[in-house]
Formats: sequence, structure tokens, C-alpha cells
Amino acid sequence: MNYKEIEYKYWAEDFSKEDLSQRIESVVSGNDMSKPEVLYVVSCDDYYIRSSGEDTNFVRFRKGGGIYELTLKRKLKTNVIRKEINLNVSNNEDSAVVEFLNLSGYKKAFQVYKEAWIWHFENCDVSYYTLSDGRSVVELEAVNYSSLEEGVNVINNWEKRLNLESLAKESRSLYEIFTEEKKSSEGGS
Repeated sequence: MNYKEIEYKYWAEDFSKEDLSQRIESVVSGNDMSKPEVLYVVSCDDYYIRSSGEDTNFVRFRKGGGIYELTLKRKLKTNVIRKEINLNVSNNEDSAVVEFLNLSGYKKAFQVYKEAWIWHFENCDVSYYTLSDGRSVVELEAVNYSSLEEGVNVINNWEKRLNLESLAKESRSLYEIFTEEKKSSEGGS
């Protein structure tokens, strides 16, 4: 399904990357699957916003793993299913991308650093990432699905396989989380 993102996000307060890796190992060995190599990526995500009346749109400028990427996202009912477009802008200089965003009316709002470990399976990308403030997140993202229902079933199945139901599920995007925290720290509502 073009330009759709279907994912669950969980706070991993007392759940380490090693815990997730062990659960992945258990799923793989119990299902006669091959365990993919873990991909390690450190990224810097710059969030740019543009306000128009009551609406605020954002663009994420991700720099990590040797790739520059611009991302636009829009919720479809909930944050579990979103429309998402990722544009590889690696052949451009950082300053050209920033100037493009500024000329388009976007202003930099904040920056998020994260360290991520990603396992790519046939129908799901499983990741564990740690934010620069020390908080960690587990994320399940459906891949290679032909309908929204199938994509949601994929992440539901992986949630059960990895026994993640006890972790606190987060319905907000990182943009929403950091925007709300920034407002709170500035004394806003």
C-alpha cells in the first residue's frame, strides 16, 4: 500500500534492547525463521513546522545512516495508520535542504537524537531506539501488506509473538510527544 505507515509504539521503561533481542530469538527459533542481522543507526531528526491559522504542519528532516530524508505524515483516524511520504534528499547539501524548508515557510522547531537497532522481517520491521534523554521505545511497523486490515493484523501478531502487551503503548508520534513536552516546559497548556 503506497504511502501508508502502520505501526505500534511502546515505552520500554524496564525493557532493554537485550530483552527484545532475546524475545526475537525465541520467536525466530520457535517458527523456523532466520533471524535478520540487526541494523544499527544513529540519527538526528530536525522537525520543521509551518502554521496556517489553527493548523500546524510539520516536516521531519532525518540525517542518519548516510541518508538524508524528508518525511511528511498525516494521521488517518489514529496514529496507528498514517499517510507517510519519505523523500530521499541525500544528493543535496544539508544547507540546501534547510533553505528549501525555510523558503517553503517551515521553521525549525526542535531536534531529536536517537540510537536505533532494527530487525527487518518479511512483514514487519521491529526496532528498539533510545532517545538522547535516555527514554527507550519499541516500535513495530508493518511492511509488505496489501490492505490496511492485513497491516494491522501483522503488527497485532508481532505484538503477541514478542509478548509486548505489558508495555505501555504510546499513541502519539514523536513530533506530538516532543511538542507537548516543549509546551509544558515553557509553561504553556
